[in-house]
Amino acid sequence: MLVEKIKDDLTKFLKAGDKTKVSLTRFLLAAVKDKEISLRNNNSEDESLITDSVVMDIIKKMIKQRNLAMESFKNANRPDLVEKEKLENDLLSVYLPKQLTDEELSNVIVKIINETKSESIRDMSKVMQVLKENYGDKCDFQKASKIVKNSLSSNENPK
Repeated sequence: MLVEKIKDDLTKFLKAGDKTKVSLTRFLLAAVKDKEISLRNNNSEDESLITDSVVMDIIKKMIKQRNLAMESFKNANRPDLVEKEKLENDLLSVYLPKQLTDEELSNVIVKIINETKSESIRDMSKVMQVLKENYGDKCDFQKASKIVKNSLSSNENPK
């Protein structure tokens, strides 16, 4: 299970004396614990509340927060903090499945658009649903949404 791997990594980082990784890993485990408590309060019958997919969602949320912080730090001309956030993103990304590159994502989306015979922006939900079913944990849906919207818009207005 992913939580066990994170705990093992925390032990490894503690032994190595890597304060940055220890701090980030503890922060991640605290977020997982918070989510577990939240889920337990809402559904007291299920024993295994924290699944790998829940942990991956937490990690994705943390990465998204760091991306927003990086943008703010770039605008504030703070390259030191941008670098710190990037390092933390890289450390968090280790626990996620390999993400599709922008090019791979574009190719997959074109393939799905052709398979579903989607022609207009009204078919966007159909394309996104197939994408989520087949590539749910391997892509950034914010990027995917923009690519799908652009692809379907260009199909709609071939002037």
